[in-house]
Amino acid sequence: MGEFRRVLFVCTGNLCRSPMAEVLARARFEGEGVVFESAGVRAVRGAPATPTAAAACREVGVSLRGHRARQLDRDLAESAARIYVMTEDHRSAVLRIAPGIEDRVALLRPDGADIADPYGAAIEVYRAARDEITAALEGRAGEF
Repeated sequence: MGEFRRVLFVCTGNLCRSPMAEVLARARFEGEGVVFESAGVRAVRGAPATPTAAAACREVGVSLRGHRARQLDRDLAESAARIYVMTEDHRSAVLRIAPGIEDRVALLRPDGADIADPYGAAIEVYRAARDEITAALEGRAGEF
């Protein structure tokens, strides 16, 4: 088996947006040579995805069962071929953790807009974030 191209999604706690992006991308795009992962810039290691994020994903046939949050570190950042972040603040945090990888870090939305954090909000807010992430993934499809 050859080397995998690692694509990493990053948000704050690795509880909502980046795990949703990871499983949605995996379901839609993962194939030979590419693997999708996620991490948070301020994650509590081992925490599960929020129940509402899991529910929003189940509605579209993907599962967050088994997801455990992990903290972004320099090794993880530097080993990724591409890193997609949810906000400009996440981009800045990634570059503080792993300086010199600017060319591999981009906001997930192709238009450069932030994807707001649904943490603690109602299911409708999670659905909106899920759908925004799905649209952004489609817009980035040629980059995976």
